Amino acid sequence: MRHFMNCLANAPGPSPLTYGMPVLSLATALCMQCLTGVWINASAPECLVPAVIIAGTVYFHVRSMHEHGILAVTGFLAILMTHALCVAALSYSVQAFAFPLQDDLFISIDRSFGFEWLSFQKQIIEWPVVIFILGLCYSTFFFQLVFTPLFLIALGAASRADRFTLAFMLCGLVTVAVSAVLPATGAAGLVGPDTESLLLHGATPLPDLLALRNGTLRTITLAEVGPIISFPSLHCAVAYLGTAALWSVPRLRWAIAALNAAMTISAVTHGAHHICDCLAGLLVAAVSFHVAGWLGPWSRVTLARWSTGPAQPVATSANLAA
Repeated sequence: MRHFMNCLANAPGPSPLTYGMPVLSLATALCMQCLTGVWINASAPECLVPAVIIAGTVYFHVRSMHEHGILAVTGFLAILMTHALCVAALSYSVQAFAFPLQDDLFISIDRSFGFEWLSFQKQIIEWPVVIFILGLCYSTFFFQLVFTPLFLIALGAASRADRFTLAFMLCGLVTVAVSAVLPATGAAGLVGPDTESLLLHGATPLPDLLALRNGTLRTITLAEVGPIISFPSLHCAVAYLGTAALWSVPRLRWAIAALNAAMTISAVTHGAHHICDCLAGLLVAAVSFHVAGWLGPWSRVTLARWSTGPAQPVATSANLAA
């Protein structure tokens, strides 16, 4: 067992903590669903395929102990897929606690910045070209989750890919925890039933949120899960993480920065987020990226030390005489 752990600590690709985080998020999701009674129904392939891929990646990484890009790719993608499923389950189950909605607080914070979401939204829909561009940027969320670690692995920067992946997992858990304590309907709650003239592509599904809070919704299929987290914005968190992870690539940094600046704006126009949602998402991502840069290498060193065991005392003539 210690030999296996030592190989895992030194194998290329995801760090031991990155491999372990899906286990933590899965255990947390199962416990929370048991506690609240809110269950996300997923098919057997949706649950088993990521787990099998992760197990296979760990096995072959430990067996080969060589840099294999395909192993790193499959490992990171399976980890992200598993964690995304767990975050989806957690984001719905924690809303059953029904803490007081904080929309009035978030609206007042926005107004302190001089920002009125409804007025801004009604003005920007008069610019169809801008709306089209922002819509494209908003839709790059999942593409960036996949593209960023793949591109970094292709560049030989697996440690950077590991930092991005671990930071995203931390962001997911933090945003779920905060959304449980500070739930909100988001800016979509300002609109009412007339949403045809406004852009609410990624808005919180209000019927689901209200049904979770009053106890009438307790089972939902994975295909029906929506972006129920309003504060902080996970879209803005990914915008920061993608930019930070690829900032070390000079030829790409400004293009990625421009894309993610637009995606941050689109979180307001297309995701119905308040400005304070976006700022909170960026802050969570910044802290997570910094912490992940320390935790990933720390997990390798710690596991390597544990696997080798305590140092044996050197034999001396005095010891032998005793």
